[in-house]
Amino acid sequence: MSKRPSSSTEEDQSQRKRHHGEASSRSLPIPDLSTATPWSSSDISSELPPLPEISSSELELAAFSHPGIGHGPNYERLEWLGDAYIEMIATALIFQTFGLSSAGRSSQIREQLVRNVTLAGYFRQYKMEKRARLPADMGNMEELILAKTKDKELIKIQGDIFEAFVAAVVLSDPVNGLATVITWLKSLWGRTIKDQIKQAEKASNSIPLIGGNQSTTSGGTGAKEVTAKERLAQVLVVKGIHLRYEDMPNNDKKDKNLGLPLFSVGIYLDGWGEKNKYLGVGTALKKKEAGQKAAAMALQNKKLMTLYGDKKRAFMETQKALEETNGKEGSK
Repeated sequence: MSKRPSSSTEEDQSQRKRHHGEASSRSLPIPDLSTATPWSSSDISSELPPLPEISSSELELAAFSHPGIGHGPNYERLEWLGDAYIEMIATALIFQTFGLSSAGRSSQIREQLVRNVTLAGYFRQYKMEKRARLPADMGNMEELILAKTKDKELIKIQGDIFEAFVAAVVLSDPVNGLATVITWLKSLWGRTIKDQIKQAEKASNSIPLIGGNQSTTSGGTGAKEVTAKERLAQVLVVKGIHLRYEDMPNNDKKDKNLGLPLFSVGIYLDGWGEKNKYLGVGTALKKKEAGQKAAAMALQNKKLMTLYGDKKRAFMETQKALEETNGKEGSK
């Protein structure tokens, strides 16, 4: 019986070449998110960041080739991998930037970044339609975009190619590809959610408590950060003083990016010579977050915080003096 030649046959070589993109997945770069540092307003670019290069002609061909072509490499597996990288990178950036946001709100921001409509928008901004290869019966991507701008299936294909492109950049450079993609997407996404980034910065730099503990419940690294509601209560509240959070009309407003309904919550003070005193209002996708925004707005009113903070301190000093006097009389 003749032995199989040690060298590959022409058919084997051809098959490996056709599936170069799949073979590359055997040596996936280990995710290193050290470069996924928090966003700041200084990271927001006024211009579209340069598109990274795919340093493999085979991977580039696959990334822009529709599976329906029926021969040669296509973007199907690359899209699957790119989707995972995109979600992972978005999660890391949001987790580090929006430290005061709930898990639900963080998920909403992530959805805004990774959904097909957003990725398809990037696809068109970078003119990727000029590189897309579709089956003959589908037509030309450039012409389809002009004729069917809002077609959901077309938008999905654009999003899929963008995801495949991300994976191809990562795979084509196992050493620096992932870091390159993180830096690029951070800059690109920063343009999309610039308002949220600025709001997060503003919230994290909100005014400290007047005459009290500032940002943590107990000193030391890893101490839990005090919420805006808790800070406001520390400034204003003692026994008999009440803060009320109430639903406010907002004319059925919706989030401009997600299209989801918004809630408005107002905050009112009863005490320190006031009755039903309006302090602020907040609007968000969840009532809890809207309440936190209302409290943050109240804290930014330095004049009122100083006024009521002084009244609280005077009250506390009077109470302390009375307790000391009663203590001395009781010991006689």
